[in-house]
Amino acid sequence: MSKEAQTEARPRRVRLTFGVLFKTEGAVSEVEKWLENYCDGQWNLIVEEMDDDLIKKSLKITFELEDDKRLFINEYARA
Repeated sequence: MSKEAQTEARPRRVRLTFGVLFKTEGAVSEVEKWLENYCDGQWNLIVEEMDDDLIKKSLKITFELEDDKRLFINEYARA
């Protein structure tokens, strides 16, 4: 099998190198919905912390594209 064919056969490994910590009292599903609708690259969201009442959340969001990170900060986090 040629090197080119081997490369095509393997799934593309995405590096999520651009991260942000985001605190919210909103629903995690709303953040995920926004990310799905507006990000061009891949992203990952992890709930880092949550208070006992399940209201205040600290989220770690990592992005494949730096532009997606900037867009999230400017259009969602600061809104």
